[in-house]
Amino acid sequence: MRKLKMKKNVKKKTIIITTVIAVAVAATLWVGVGIIYDLITFSKEKLVSDEASVQISEVSGEKYYSHNNNGTRKNVSYDDIPQVMIDAVVSAEDSRFFKHNGFDLPRIVKAAMGNVTYKLLGVGTYSGGSTITQQVIKKVYYPDAQKTYARKIGEVILSIRADATVSKEELMEIYLNKIYFGYGNKAIGIYAASHYYFDKEVNELTLPEAALLAGALNSPNQYDPFNNLELAQKRRDIILDLMVQHGYITEKECEDTKAIPVENTLKYAPVSSSNQYQAYADMVTREVYAKTGYDPNSTSMTIYTYMDPDIQQGLDDIASGKTDVSFKDEDIQAGAVVQDVENGRVVGVMSGRNYSTMDISYAYAKAGVKGTDEANYGTVHQPGSSLKPIIAYASGFEYLDWSTTQLVHDIPTDIGNGKVPQNWNNTFHGDITIKEALEDSWNGSAITALQEVIDEVGTDEVTKYMEGFGFDMTNENLKSGYAMGSWEYGTTPQEIANAYSAIANGGMHYDSHCVDKVVINATGQTIYLDEKVQESATRAISESSAFMIRSIMTEYVSEQYGSYKNIGSQNIQAGAKTGTSSYSSEATGGLAGKAKDYWFSAYTPDYSWSVWVGYPDTIKRENSGSTANRIGCIIGELCQKDGKVKNSYPSQPDDVIQDTAVKGITPYIKPFDGIPESRIITGYFKTSNQPKTSTNTSLSTSINQLSSFTASVTGASINVSFTPYDPESATQGGGNTKTYHVAGKDYTLPYYGDLSSIYGVIQYKVQVKDASGNLLYEVGLSTPQATLEYQLPTAGNYTVVGYYAYQTNVAQSNQISVTVNATEGAVYQQPSAQESNGSTTTNTTGNTTVQ
Repeated sequence: MRKLKMKKNVKKKTIIITTVIAVAVAATLWVGVGIIYDLITFSKEKLVSDEASVQISEVSGEKYYSHNNNGTRKNVSYDDIPQVMIDAVVSAEDSRFFKHNGFDLPRIVKAAMGNVTYKLLGVGTYSGGSTITQQVIKKVYYPDAQKTYARKIGEVILSIRADATVSKEELMEIYLNKIYFGYGNKAIGIYAASHYYFDKEVNELTLPEAALLAGALNSPNQYDPFNNLELAQKRRDIILDLMVQHGYITEKECEDTKAIPVENTLKYAPVSSSNQYQAYADMVTREVYAKTGYDPNSTSMTIYTYMDPDIQQGLDDIASGKTDVSFKDEDIQAGAVVQDVENGRVVGVMSGRNYSTMDISYAYAKAGVKGTDEANYGTVHQPGSSLKPIIAYASGFEYLDWSTTQLVHDIPTDIGNGKVPQNWNNTFHGDITIKEALEDSWNGSAITALQEVIDEVGTDEVTKYMEGFGFDMTNENLKSGYAMGSWEYGTTPQEIANAYSAIANGGMHYDSHCVDKVVINATGQTIYLDEKVQESATRAISESSAFMIRSIMTEYVSEQYGSYKNIGSQNIQAGAKTGTSSYSSEATGGLAGKAKDYWFSAYTPDYSWSVWVGYPDTIKRENSGSTANRIGCIIGELCQKDGKVKNSYPSQPDDVIQDTAVKGITPYIKPFDGIPESRIITGYFKTSNQPKTSTNTSLSTSINQLSSFTASVTGASINVSFTPYDPESATQGGGNTKTYHVAGKDYTLPYYGDLSSIYGVIQYKVQVKDASGNLLYEVGLSTPQATLEYQLPTAGNYTVVGYYAYQTNVAQSNQISVTVNATEGAVYQQPSAQESNGSTTTNTTGNTTVQ
């Protein structure tokens, strides 16, 4: 038996080992086949291909942008490149370039050790181990930039082949004509870079200029002196030190050159580099680089995008001033993103006014770097109230199973250190509907709503919830103040437009993106970016929660309420939310509490969009006006194809019903006899939390018994006296209010959470009847003693009845009857009963009956 077991184990191990070997062999063969094919098809022409990348709109089917505008790909021969430029590049990128065979093992080891030292001790610089030849091969043959063993093996083998086939001088020439030296498409290749930075021919480059260009190769955007002068200067000086180290210049030449400021070598201003659809083209360029690792400006490719020419042109016209939009001044900026709600595809972007190639974007920012120095091509801003629908109220639908009838509490809240955020009108409104909270954008209700969710599920869960909508929560510290837009850092129009897409489409999140696919021209390889986005779509929020918040937003927009008058009048089934952020109370220069950022964000069944208007961070100035609203409405018009929307919102989910409930009461209960119309509300409920029939209504209508009631007559006037009701607050309107004590101050505000308050206050009820029992007069008093505002018509006997009752008469106490005698009648009879608040009392006489 033991031998049989051992045989089985041996057999099992053999199968495992055989499988591993088979997989390894298959993988090796696969890698080998690819490398062999590349070796067979290798040619110098493939390396020197200077075909420019192009962008093609799949909406129009036309090419709309080329990455070689204005002759940026003009090649320069090796003989026209000054030796000082060659020396600087070799020092910076590949010191043994003229000695190795395309692959430099010592360089790789040295780079690895240097990087470890840099990471651990912060000494030296961080660098790569690839040779110049490998960099050329990588750009042509491995555009996806995945750091796999197959890629590295292929890169090394092809580099050795290239080195054996092409001379060192030709490789250097290819490299310098292909490489990327700075922002945009104006510094691709040594010819363009020389003119971009210095406005001179390549053969005229001097030592400080050559060192500056060589330094830019490591990180072109970071070391572009027109954008980061200080970093560029430091990097140039590092290259000069390397040139000394490798024997190309002397110490004196190095120090003399370092003494020359970089700005003294630059021309006055870079070449103007904006073209039609430039903002969208740059967004595409950055997306391709982020997702593939290769730059369209230096690797020839065809990029298929989702740009809608009509929408993009409209955004460009707004940015350039061709559209009738009034900006406060020339310094104020604006950013916007428009995307398809069904798939996350960006169809238009406005990155800013006076925008130039690869400029700072006010529409989007580099993800995952908020609060760090890496956030270098976009800005984030406080969202103000623009996210209240998602963070404050949709979260309540999602985590607390709220109905659209839910009342939220617009009350003061101390968010720390005695700070109590105010509403824009400096008034709190107590219990209100979510629709009222959103259309008037009250801060108090948003803060308390978010806090309820945080109390239920915790800040970590709500942070994940926001990330599920596509928000970069890096370095954010979510708390209740986020509901009114008080973020640590902020967000972008792209993130907000993307989040609103999930509300419009029924709760699905798709990564916001511009590109369908990329075709590498040299190899024919196709990289499918949109396909990956669609496959990785996730649910941000349930269909029912998305339906509920959407129903509220589209309702107040369709009513053309307040700021939503213009967008509502377009009849495009839009949901929308405005937002404003202010300077902090610590701001100087008279800016404390003044408006800083304005937002307008919206969606239809087709598109979502978000607009930000404000000043760059370097300009501290008060913002004003409704420019964001105006731009948002223009975008709404741009998004209408043939004057209408093409799609419809998702239908009402099966787990959502429409029903009525008692307003303000949770858990939700159905209305029952005696509920006034003002306290019955209709809305949408999840079937998991729909209104139930109350089985305890008798307790809510219970009322004290009346122990004493007296009445007397003075002339033709009747005086009454009740035993005061206990508690007295039940007669004074306290049932529909609640007092909040916050930061040393009392706030008495409307409150509808007490079931007994549904029936109104307790009143002291009085009826006056004649000798035949006919009712002559009836009134509800707010005080236990009073002289009625009713005059007895004639002399004679009358019956006066007293009892307690709710204002709605849903329940009452026992009645006590008193017979009184009038010795004279009134001069006139009052036409209608009026409630008396009087407190005049007299001695009473007459017979008393308790019923």
